[in-house]
This record gives sequence, structure tokens and C-alpha cells, in this order.
Amino acid sequence: MDLIDPLEGNQAHQWDQIVEKIPSFEISWPPPGHIIFVSPHPDDELLAAGATLASASDAGTSITIIGVTNGELSHPYLDASQREELGKRREQETISAYKHAGIKAERIALAASDGSVRHHLEETEKKISENIRKDTICIAPWEGDGHPDHQACGLAAQQACSKNKTPLFLSPIWSWNWDNPQNPKFPFTQARSFSFDADIMRRKQKGINCYSSQIESEDGYRPVLPHSFLEHFSRQVEIFLPVI
Repeated sequence: MDLIDPLEGNQAHQWDQIVEKIPSFEISWPPPGHIIFVSPHPDDELLAAGATLASASDAGTSITIIGVTNGELSHPYLDASQREELGKRREQETISAYKHAGIKAERIALAASDGSVRHHLEETEKKISENIRKDTICIAPWEGDGHPDHQACGLAAQQACSKNKTPLFLSPIWSWNWDNPQNPKFPFTQARSFSFDADIMRRKQKGINCYSSQIESEDGYRPVLPHSFLEHFSRQVEIFLPVI
């Protein structure tokens, strides 16, 4: 099974029983202060934590998004010039997504090579550390998520947060697709959930819908993120794993 081929993976309803059993945060979520989200590709922040970021914005929380790549390899059939244009397009989609979701954030683009974040671990960790404050919490993809860029971002976040004694929360993204609901690798028993209302859900979905390059069929090819995969992010709950 290709871990990041959404046509081969699980359906959202297969996770219902597990998700329903995850306890809510004991702390206030999203927490006040400052949030850093380490995003491997444009759209990962909306998928994993769009509701959290929208709610934090409503509360006046300071948000920093570290956009590690421009996601230029999401369409592998493009030539170099077309990939560069796609990267610019995905950045513009992200600006629109934040606007429609009501997310106010500073976004720092590292422009690391899509698919090769493992070669930019030191740079990514340094940028995370530079933006950590005393009141910061950090959110990043789970390092076991199945995509090499997600793994690298998760590891960089863990290294930076460990050195700075910063609370870190990891999120599943691609593992919803490939992990085994009967015996999951993601440690759901240690995870916490954030439930939100229908208005926040609507805003999150409006934000995701801005990523037309990912969710719509183009040039005769199927969508990068088909509807069956996006259903994993249509729940009125987001899941996070506290690790530090």
C-alpha cells in the first residue's frame, strides 16, 4: 500500500469509534499566548488544525505558521517551470484560505525543497527555535505520519521544543489514510481532542476549499486530495498528541 495514495486508504467512518473515545483537553484549548504551527506543505495547517487556528484567532492569540515547503511537487508530471508556478499558486491559495477561515497569522516561508525536508532539518529546527517565546506552544505533524516531509517536520519540532522546553502537540494527517483502525500506530490512548461548533467547522471547510490545486481535477488528472480523503477532516473534532 502506498501510504500517501488517498485512493488506497481508509474511509473516515472507520475511525469513528476511536475518535469518540478520545478525551478532551484538560487544559484550555486552543491555549492563550502564542501558537507555532510547523506546516510541511500549504494546506497541512488547515487540514490538521484549521479549527484550532480559527478559534485561536478569534481569541486574539498570536499565531506563527512556519511553511516549510511550497508544495511544488504535488503534481509530479509538471516540468520545473510549472512546478515553480504551482508553488506560487499554493502560497496564494493559503492566503485565501486564511482569509476565508478567519485565521490571522504570520506565515514564514522557508521554501525548502518539497519532498526533501529531511535535508533541511537544521534550518527548520532553527527557525522554530527563533520564533519560540515563553508563552509558545507548538503544533506539528506526527513524525510517524507516513510522508517524509511530515516526519522531518515532526522531528525538527521535537528537537526545537525539547531544547527550549516548549509544549509540543503532534497531529495525524496522512495516517488517517493508512493506519490500521484495529491496531493503530498513532497512540490515540495518549491523545486529546478539541471539539468545536458548526460555525468553526464551516470556516475550516471554506479554508480547505480554497486549495483548488489540491482538491479539484486538473489537466485530466484526478485531484491530489479526493473527497474520500478530505472526509477525514470534516469531523467537528481535531486530534492532538501531547509529547513535551
